[in-house]
Amino acid sequence: MATYEASQTPSPQPEPQPVPAPLTSAWLKAHFDPLPFPARMSALARYARALTPEAYASLREVLAAGAPDERHTALFLAVTRRDLASIAEALTDPLLRRRALSAAIRLPVPEAALEQLASSDIKAARHETFRVLRLSRRRALAARLLPQVHERHGAREAAQLLPACPARTVAAWLPRLDPPPGVLSTLARTAPYAVAEFLAARWQNLAHREHHRFTARCRAVASMAAERDPDAGLLLLERAPDLLTARAAGSLLRHPARVLAILRAAPPESDGSHRELRLSAGALPPATRRALSELPPADLVDLARRCLMRQPRYRGPGRQDIEPDGLLALLPGPDRRRLVEERIRRGRSMRSVPIATLAALEPAHRAEIVGPWVERRSNQQWTSSRLAVALPLAVGEPLLRDMADQHRVHHRLMAWPALLACAELEGDPDEFARVAVDCERAWHDQEEVRRAALQQLAGTSRRLLAALPDRVLRDAVITTVQSRDSTARTLNAAERLLRRAVQSATSAGEWRRAAYATELLCQVLADPRSHRPVASLPIDEASARALWPATAATTGARPDLHTALAELLAPHLTALPDLDTLVRRIALESGDPDLAARAAAAWVAPAPLREQRSAELIGLDASFIEVPVILRTLVTRRTDLLDSVLAAARDGLSGRVRPRAAAWSGAPHPGPTGRWLPVQRHAWDEHHARVATDELAPLRTRADAAAQLRDAERLTALAESAPQPVAAAALGALGEVAGVAYDRAQPATDALLEVLLRHAATGGVRGRAAMASVRRLLVSLPDPEAVALLAPVAGAADAPVGTRKEAVRALCALTGDEAFDALVRAWDAPGQHRDVRAVIARFLVARVDRPGIADRLAQEADVAAVREAVIQGRGGAVGESVGVAYTAFLTRLVKEGTEETVVAACRALPAWFTPESADAMRTVAHVITDRRRSRGEWETAAQQLLWFPLGAEGGPILRDAMRTLQERADAADPRLRADALRRLAGIGESLPISRGSPRSLLVADAVALSLRAVGLYRETAALTWKSALAAIRHGEHHAQRWEQLLALVEERPERLPFSTGVSVDVPTARARAALLAAVRLLRERGTPASGSLALDLVRAGSRATSWDETWRAELEALRNHEDHDTAMAALLVDPGPPR
Repeated sequence: MATYEASQTPSPQPEPQPVPAPLTSAWLKAHFDPLPFPARMSALARYARALTPEAYASLREVLAAGAPDERHTALFLAVTRRDLASIAEALTDPLLRRRALSAAIRLPVPEAALEQLASSDIKAARHETFRVLRLSRRRALAARLLPQVHERHGAREAAQLLPACPARTVAAWLPRLDPPPGVLSTLARTAPYAVAEFLAARWQNLAHREHHRFTARCRAVASMAAERDPDAGLLLLERAPDLLTARAAGSLLRHPARVLAILRAAPPESDGSHRELRLSAGALPPATRRALSELPPADLVDLARRCLMRQPRYRGPGRQDIEPDGLLALLPGPDRRRLVEERIRRGRSMRSVPIATLAALEPAHRAEIVGPWVERRSNQQWTSSRLAVALPLAVGEPLLRDMADQHRVHHRLMAWPALLACAELEGDPDEFARVAVDCERAWHDQEEVRRAALQQLAGTSRRLLAALPDRVLRDAVITTVQSRDSTARTLNAAERLLRRAVQSATSAGEWRRAAYATELLCQVLADPRSHRPVASLPIDEASARALWPATAATTGARPDLHTALAELLAPHLTALPDLDTLVRRIALESGDPDLAARAAAAWVAPAPLREQRSAELIGLDASFIEVPVILRTLVTRRTDLLDSVLAAARDGLSGRVRPRAAAWSGAPHPGPTGRWLPVQRHAWDEHHARVATDELAPLRTRADAAAQLRDAERLTALAESAPQPVAAAALGALGEVAGVAYDRAQPATDALLEVLLRHAATGGVRGRAAMASVRRLLVSLPDPEAVALLAPVAGAADAPVGTRKEAVRALCALTGDEAFDALVRAWDAPGQHRDVRAVIARFLVARVDRPGIADRLAQEADVAAVREAVIQGRGGAVGESVGVAYTAFLTRLVKEGTEETVVAACRALPAWFTPESADAMRTVAHVITDRRRSRGEWETAAQQLLWFPLGAEGGPILRDAMRTLQERADAADPRLRADALRRLAGIGESLPISRGSPRSLLVADAVALSLRAVGLYRETAALTWKSALAAIRHGEHHAQRWEQLLALVEERPERLPFSTGVSVDVPTARARAALLAAVRLLRERGTPASGSLALDLVRAGSRATSWDETWRAELEALRNHEDHDTAMAALLVDPGPPR
């Protein structure tokens, strides 16, 4: 901290004033207020420590009874002297509470005071205390308070306290509280193992169809826990592996033996394959390599077989990393080749193998494996360019150069980066330099080609980068800067290339090359299309001293290049006096405002001189306050300069950075304003009030000024009469008034809420800003007071609907029974609008287990807005703790609701099915058989049959429903019989077999039996066909199912369920084997129908495997089929040239 005993800014000598008495507020102000904030506080601290106990007590008593700012000074003196009793007393003062809590983080404040705050009725006080408990590591106190908070304020507030508790307490309470994602994210850092146990248990209890949604929601938190605690990661790998990201999985390899044991013991996947661990591309950390080197060779090979590199998602042309698979690289060459060939066979094609996996092979092996694939697909440019990267340069270069000569821009866009990547993988510096020199054509190509090649070149290794001739850097950069079509992204790529070239040259002591690259870098940074802030070069002072003389000779007399150079060497500017003087002169004399601002920011960059230089620039020209670093220095440290800046801005700020006088509004963070003196805050408000009401100022400036105001009366006036952007900013600032009004009376909260709720009802940008302020105000009020203010508004039938809705939303954010009862009363209010009830319903549905709530919601569920709010799947507002009650509620809606309600409830119910949900499953089955139900209802219910948990309850319920329809289908009444047949046929058509799990095939088989029993043979064939294809996707061909299908279609081919081509999803080797087995079974049958089905499956399988030898053999066999039509159709199929 800089030391000041008086302001360094000259000021007029005031008239002599009477000397105030010591140990008074006036005496403190006279001696310390003229100092900047850091000097003022350090001087006050020294003064406080020097006081005798009696003098301190006397002064504190005087200050504690004074104005708000004086009370803050009294607290500062207490913190300095470690007066714990006074700090504990300040915890109960709303004005001083936040600063007292900050002191409690590092001081041993009595726990009784913190206990009282943790149980406070004020939400903000509770949450701030929870944070203090966590940061100060008062874990025992937090664990002791947790039951009290849970009992008094509910599970939601108790969850906020969990991060402050010890890991053992977290593990015990986590399943009971169902914390929100933000709390889980914090707990992943403080109690990772407990979080891993919680997420793994939740994942295992979910139905198969819910796994994807839960994984997307919780994978980030689970992976964070795995990275923090290896035991947590290993637990997730064993019980919920889908929750681990590739990065988290890579961190587990520091314990390879335990990982391998878990992978070996894991049950096979649904397709029969062993469990695999997906890793991210890139080199392994040294610690991981050391741990892997200790494994026996056989175990290392087995681990590499089970750990696959994740295929990076293609995000368009650009940098293609060629870092080899670090785990494969540890194996001998023959083992690497064998594993890669296994992965190619298991994948759909070579395209499914990441480049990192291929890059780990020996060059000869890469040529033998990849070369034939590239030759066969020379007309598929994307595939060819991607795979050619893995070829040795001598093999891949001719292919890529031929593609780079094409006239289509997208061919060249893929070819040039691929050629550079191929040379980079080769690893020969001379060859890489030769290829880079030949890329001159890419620099002169269209912008997207130039950018992609630059991005590839900029990311190469430092060893290869050092081999680049100077002409490569010159041609690439000069062409980029001078081309009119270059964009900021292209300039960014050139900047990265040059920065890495400078770092490489300086580390090797090549000052001539470093200076050459730096001069080119300055040209890139001086381009007006480069908008990013300039980061300094990561070099030491000695390197900067060597770089400056070598660069000065090439930058000439261009101020823009000198400014860019100063930005690059900013931390060492004081060690370069010539450059320091030059950039100061540019800041003060340049006619370009933007260049002057950049030069000023560079000149004040050295931290030891930043305050002094900022003061010097402001003293010479107040418009330099526009430079962000100077504004930040002024409002946080050189607070003594605020008066001069505000005086200069009174009639419009103008100067070197602002050539034309215009209204000015500073936009610092609100926090530092608490460091200012009361008179400075008043002057700040006066200035921004003038700007906010200035009709000639731009609307954006007026809105920025309104956001800085903290005067409730002025802000209210602006909200009423100002244009929309200014009014919205004023409404947003109203929520901050109560928290920062240190030197004036606190405004009445109920009056502010009335104004804000009225504006919230108007909707639009004003309404959103007002509602944000309402929520900020409510957290500083005791919950009973907030409920008392909001409850009448929420239940007032004559209040605008928008106002009532916003009041309800604010009530929903409160905790405790009083807020809940207020919401229930608002629901029950006579004449309550349906939209208001829809907002209330979103909160009440999460408490559906409470008495009377389900009845209220069910009565209004037929209203569309309410229905959308109360019918939800997992992951919404309804927690797992009320899952049983919510399932019963949905079941009730299916029984009693209208058609729209029944359809929506049926669709939501399967997410809540458990093996014990007998009533829910029975209700859905009853909808299917109930003749009073419409077609839309029973068809929707039929679609849910697939998700029935088939066990002691689900199986009999499904069979009973099918038996009931079968009996009706045999009835004498033609209308009853026709209705049953229509329902059975509709069930067969509506079952989403393709999205189901292997267990869902049992449901399909049961339905197919019922269809066949009543004579619906065409529908039976269609359902059996879908089931057979779904089984293949899961890796089973089920000969009996194919036999049943053939028995239906051989005598009546018109029952075949398709008329065009067949599409089969075969993502795994086991699925392709099942498809092949089905084809052979059908072919060997020898009938026309079986031959036609076999040919369709051969076409589908060959598309997935690119007509490998197995499928060519099957096609050849079908060309000799007994059925003439099948043989002729097979001859018409063209598989293309053989491999």
